[in-house]
Amino acid sequence: MSTAATQRSATPISEEEAIRNGVLRFVREAALEQRPLPGELELVKLLDCSRQQVRRALTDLEHQGIVIRRQGAATIVDPLALRMAVRLEDQLEHTELLERMGYRAAVEVVESSFGEASRSIAGLFTPDAASETFSVVKRWTADGIPAMVAENTLAFPAGERPELEPGDSVFALAERVWGESVVWEVATPGVAVLDDRSAELLGSAVGSPVLTLEIVGVTASGRRVFHAAEMHNPQIVTYSFVRTVSAPWGGPRLEVHSAR
Repeated sequence: MSTAATQRSATPISEEEAIRNGVLRFVREAALEQRPLPGELELVKLLDCSRQQVRRALTDLEHQGIVIRRQGAATIVDPLALRMAVRLEDQLEHTELLERMGYRAAVEVVESSFGEASRSIAGLFTPDAASETFSVVKRWTADGIPAMVAENTLAFPAGERPELEPGDSVFALAERVWGESVVWEVATPGVAVLDDRSAELLGSAVGSPVLTLEIVGVTASGRRVFHAAEMHNPQIVTYSFVRTVSAPWGGPRLEVHSAR
């Protein structure tokens, strides 16, 4: 692959958002260490802001169920609600996901190129795609720490080789070349250990375990137009998903009899 110019982006945030993100950082630490959140006055000193600003941030997090406040008691974090803030069934651009968790997010293009799709993924694309694809390796950071590395491979119609910007979202690129939006993803979670190259990109030790997601993007008409192979730093984001439970839960059906 050819190396592309590094591009970084981060959404400008307001002072209020910055304070909320600062509070969220202490929320994540409190959840990890299973301890209460620092008091309001301590947060004011730590974040160098007003008490009113801290209270607004805490009220916002309380409305989401992430923190629980009771008069005369320490503010505690609901770890389950914190996990629910990042759900596998919710599709978000990774920058937005990290910012939702209170991180200062950025993304850079590591490399990009046109080339033949590998045998392992070529059969996943729509039949009317060209044999050539466009691949981009990107790295996302959270507060400057590598959070996720993804190789996005975009198919395009047979007979075409469009001009593409590697820094653009894969969803925007897909819509540009196919003329329709991606509306579905087939996402398969897994686990891998880092080799030399991926360890360098994620800033972790070789052999460290990471969460992987293999994703196939599907358009409104059913075309399968991109493949993504993601590696996530488990120290940055913990993913959850919600699923329904149907009776009789795999066991014998319970019968309830009235007392007579």
